[in-house]
Amino acid sequence: MQIRVFPNDLIVRCLWDSYVYYVLGSDRDAEQLLKENVEFEISERDALVIGLLKVIETSNLVHKFNTYVVEFLTNKSINQGKDVLVRKKGLESVIDKFLDKFPDYWIPNTEYKKSLTELVDYIEVFKTGVEKIDIIKVTDQFGTHEYLNSNNVKKLLSFNY
Repeated sequence: MQIRVFPNDLIVRCLWDSYVYYVLGSDRDAEQLLKENVEFEISERDALVIGLLKVIETSNLVHKFNTYVVEFLTNKSINQGKDVLVRKKGLESVIDKFLDKFPDYWIPNTEYKKSLTELVDYIEVFKTGVEKIDIIKVTDQFGTHEYLNSNNVKKLLSFNY
């Protein structure tokens, strides 16, 4: 199968950070590639690794962020008695990492510029909400860790945005 994409296509599909990390391996090469924005062929294996084969393009970046957070909560939450908990530090890292999908040197079109502005505002409100959630401390053989109730985090997400 032949897969041809433009670097800009990877950004609008929220795959740029994965492409840079898993395929390119260098931010300097990534910036140059994006500035040139020339169509190139990506191997089927690389497309599978970065998730290109299962993504749908949308300019609704808030929805992409919500989906990203829900996927994280689904994969990283643990059962602790009757509660489902997620590590606070891990969640904060995932929230901050989402904006890496849109590098500073990318110049979006008008539609994505507006959506990116909305996303940044939404993430700030979301972070504020996360800080207000009660922290649950769990101690194990490795120390004491801060957790949040996953259901309370999900309640902060607005899917009717």
